[in-house]
Amino acid sequence: MKIPFLARFFTPDTDPMPPKIVYADSLNAKHKAQFGTLLLNIVSDLPDLLAVSVMDLKAGTLLATYHIGGKLNPAKAAAANAEVIRQKQLALPALGLPDEAIEDILITLDTQWHILRLLPDNRHFVHLMVNQRDTNLGIAREVVRARAAGSPE
Repeated sequence: MKIPFLARFFTPDTDPMPPKIVYADSLNAKHKAQFGTLLLNIVSDLPDLLAVSVMDLKAGTLLATYHIGGKLNPAKAAAANAEVIRQKQLALPALGLPDEAIEDILITLDTQWHILRLLPDNRHFVHLMVNQRDTNLGIAREVVRARAAGSPE
C-alpha cells in the first residue's frame, strides 16, 4: 500500500530545496518579511500542502504564495476567494448575527480542502490548499489558526 504521508519517513535523507515564496511586485519589504515568515512557518508545519497564499481581501489580489507545480494557480483564485469572504461577511447581519466574526471558511472538494482564514488586520487572508489524502483537517486548521494569530498586523 502506498501512503504518501509516510513516504518522507522512508526516504533517504537528502538536502531538500527550501520552499520558494513568490511575492507580488507591489509588496513592500515589511510585508514581504511578514508574509514570507507566515508562509514558511505554515509550510514547515504542513510539508505536504499543495499551496498556501496570502491575499488582499479588498483588492482580491495575491500578495505572496508558495505552491507545488502543476495546474494549481492561486493567483487565478484570489479574487473569487476574496469575494467568498466578503459575501459571507455581508450575510452575517442578514442571518441576525451582526456581532459574529468569520474565523475561517472551509471549502470541501472531492480530493482537497481549502481553508480561508482572515489575518488579525482583517485586510488580508490566508488561503491553504491541502490534499485530503495527505492531511488531517483538524491539524491543518489549527496550524493556520495559530500561525495567522501570530501574524503581525
